[in-house]
Amino acid sequence: MPFWEYLGAGPVAALIYLAFAFKLLGFTARDELNWRGLMLVASLLYLAYYYLVADAPLWDAILTNGLLAAVNFVMIGIVVTERSPRFLSDEHQRIYNHFGRFAPGQFRRLLRMATVHRADAETVLTIEGRKVDMLYFVHDGRTIIRKGGQEIEITRPGFIGELAFLTGAHATATVTLAPGAHYLSWETDALQRLMLRLPGLGNALMAQLNMDLATKVATSRPMGEEPQSDPCGGPPTPV
Repeated sequence: MPFWEYLGAGPVAALIYLAFAFKLLGFTARDELNWRGLMLVASLLYLAYYYLVADAPLWDAILTNGLLAAVNFVMIGIVVTERSPRFLSDEHQRIYNHFGRFAPGQFRRLLRMATVHRADAETVLTIEGRKVDMLYFVHDGRTIIRKGGQEIEITRPGFIGELAFLTGAHATATVTLAPGAHYLSWETDALQRLMLRLPGLGNALMAQLNMDLATKVATSRPMGEEPQSDPCGGPPTPV
């Protein structure tokens, strides 16, 4: 016997019980995508009920609930896009591989704020002891770091100016890029405003910068003890 007969209802009335069940499950879902998906199914069942329950469709209820379902459907698309790296170009995907703390959508927002550069000549990013107004991420090419009369060259992708960004301190080293290097830059003030406006992105950026700093500290030694070229391409010192 169908379950709706136990409730003393017909097949059409069963739609509202099913809608209620999906809506109830939605309220227990912790993941936003699951919640929205369950709510969308509930909305579609409600729409079917409003269309079939009376002699004529209940157009007011159908219109208002249909609008809510449409908005929810659009938001589901946005959430899927935010979470999927498939919408990144091959080049951006290679860069994103170094931003493990970011969801794809957060990374795209960060990328939209960035200025893309290619060093046509030797390019100075920071000067030891001077204020740093930009945050940089070098994703391809050679980086030369000079500090206290010592020099080291690295090839590993990484941030430049992250210590100054986090603490407001002046640059701890002079960083120069070799010709042909590719990098991104962000204005510090604009990036901090973005972090305040989007706390989730701000938390991801802080976690990424702290991880970058921890990696540099874990692999660093006094520069005078390093070989002239870092064979591992690892970052020798925070900047």
